[in-house]
Amino acid sequence: MSAYEQLLHLCRAGANLLHVASYEWERVRGLVVGVANETGLTLRIWSQSGGLLRCDDAGLTEVEDETATDPLALLPQIRASEEPGVWILEDFHPFLREEHHPVLRWLRELARMPAEPRRLVVLSTPLPGLPPDLRKEVPTLELALPGVDDLRVVLDDAARALGVQAYADEALLDAARGLTVMEARLAFGQAAAEFGRLDHGAVPLVAREKERIIKQSEVLEYYPTDARMSDVGGLDQLKTWLDRRGRAFGAGARDFGLDAPKGVMLLGVQGCGKSLLAKAVAATWQFPLLRFDMGKVFGGIVGQSEGNIRTALQVAQALAPCVLWIDEIEKGLAGMGSSDQTDGGTTARVVGTLLTWMQEKRDPVFVVATANRIDMLPPELLRKGRFDEIFFVDLPTAAVRREILAIHLKKKRRDPDDYDLDDLATRSTGFSGAELEEAVREGLYDAFAEGRELATEHIARAIDATFPLSRTMRDQIEGLRQWAKVRARLASGQAPESLPADSAEAPRLRQEATRNPFIPAARP
Repeated sequence: MSAYEQLLHLCRAGANLLHVASYEWERVRGLVVGVANETGLTLRIWSQSGGLLRCDDAGLTEVEDETATDPLALLPQIRASEEPGVWILEDFHPFLREEHHPVLRWLRELARMPAEPRRLVVLSTPLPGLPPDLRKEVPTLELALPGVDDLRVVLDDAARALGVQAYADEALLDAARGLTVMEARLAFGQAAAEFGRLDHGAVPLVAREKERIIKQSEVLEYYPTDARMSDVGGLDQLKTWLDRRGRAFGAGARDFGLDAPKGVMLLGVQGCGKSLLAKAVAATWQFPLLRFDMGKVFGGIVGQSEGNIRTALQVAQALAPCVLWIDEIEKGLAGMGSSDQTDGGTTARVVGTLLTWMQEKRDPVFVVATANRIDMLPPELLRKGRFDEIFFVDLPTAAVRREILAIHLKKKRRDPDDYDLDDLATRSTGFSGAELEEAVREGLYDAFAEGRELATEHIARAIDATFPLSRTMRDQIEGLRQWAKVRARLASGQAPESLPADSAEAPRLRQEATRNPFIPAARP
């Protein structure tokens, strides 16, 4: 059901006071103008800056009373009016606070108006959320971001205003998905100013503008998908599973009875390719990749955190099909258990919104969540329905280490056949993929300093000098392996190697063998 149909049904159901949440004032006005035309009611628009305006059936306005800027004077007038009509109260959110109790009380009076004469009041705010006084009496309608049809209207309107030719290229409209009407109009305007037309050639510029706007949200980041699945060493079982899930996005999957895949949780040791895999999935499926920073969701203003996560999820849905990457999700969920004592329940509400969305979403948004510490994950996140599957990413085996070394040597424009990869793989037992990459990089530094070409000995020397994470965190890794045996699928088909014996001691602070002169001498 469209937003217009929902608004019209609420009006016909007898609602006197409605709440519409959206940054897009133009779309909100358009919907309410449509409702006023459909019901034959006169429409008035109020704002604190402009006073009261009368609006005709084409959306054109004229001033009725520019001095009517006080909501405490306006609301009783609406309640006492004998004339039927519709009123939009724009940007009304500053008055929906506890310190404005008289305003809230008059809004409750409006919600209880008699059916005749027919009067409808629409509260328009940028973000959802009503004070407790109104939640049970005022239905809220939250507008989704504009779809392709809405963006086509914006494209034609921008072209007409700028006097350029517009061709409703599907790729151009897809490039603008995830933007508000105002943001899309600005992006189209920039493209028109640079190219003198709006067609397929404007796609890269609109995409760059969208990337900039999404970064401004500070919650989502638009990531370039330059990684490939061949850049990920090992993880054969996970790659096979992802290949099958990727086919479910293709034509015919819905007709076959398949639902859109929900996502995957990757648990495991740091530096073993979980984040790289998220980038490779998006590139392989040719989906946009959005990185969701849970830590940036939380804001200091009341209601800001809840608004941030709703906005982020709306953008992800508008960009579908896409990959939503939540890196180190356990850090964003920390403190959920004590949320009601420490932050008034904000963390619990934010996490609850995310979990509900993951459970109920129908749009093709594939969530890739990574985590290093299982002890910080709430049980409700790990149950079936949130993700399609949970995989455990272990340290690479000798064969996989050989593959990873070859990948990084190729990236440095070296031929892997010129190096003794078997010896390097044997030396690096217990190394993660990130540590192997660093060993190749360190070997390059040493070779360059010596004025020689990179050789096996340079990489071997770097490996021997490295104290890997598998030694400093041996107990934690063993605990992860035990947990994953019965709770997750293994990302690799090869049996994990035993962790190396810790023959070398960890570095310790040097203790000076000097006498403390302040120790009292023994008494005779």
